[in-house]
Amino acid sequence: EILGALMSMIIVWMVTGVLIYLACMRLLHLDYEIDATVMLITSACAVLTNILLSLILHQTGHGHSHRAQGREGTSAPLEPALSNASLQAAFVHAIGDLFQSISVLISALIIFFKPQYKIADPICTFVFSIFVLATTITILRDILTILMEGR
Repeated sequence: EILGALMSMIIVWMVTGVLIYLACMRLLHLDYEIDATVMLITSACAVLTNILLSLILHQTGHGHSHRAQGREGTSAPLEPALSNASLQAAFVHAIGDLFQSISVLISALIIFFKPQYKIADPICTFVFSIFVLATTITILRDILTILMEGR
């Protein structure tokens, strides 16, 4: 479970690194073309898919117990939402993908209506890549703490 969560975080960071590299290349070489219509359709589908996936993952870790009440009439303790490291990593991954999809959608809208502002694509990539890295650092820290037997 924890190795799966670690692999998920490594993949998120690798993909983010590739996106940052490609955004840098686009800023250095402004001779690229963007098909804003395809970008709009793809990003809108990605936003809808990531919203659905995030809702499903969040519901999976809904945070309460379905166990029967104990003998003394007290209910069983609540399980924390998204306590499973793999589930938490997948949820953060989906949220990160959602924000990146939204950034692509925003970029696509800008480029669709104002093609001369194609620089919006790499700028949005930078902004949301930083956001994704910032949100995953705590999960990566928790995963590494567990792997190093800190808990």
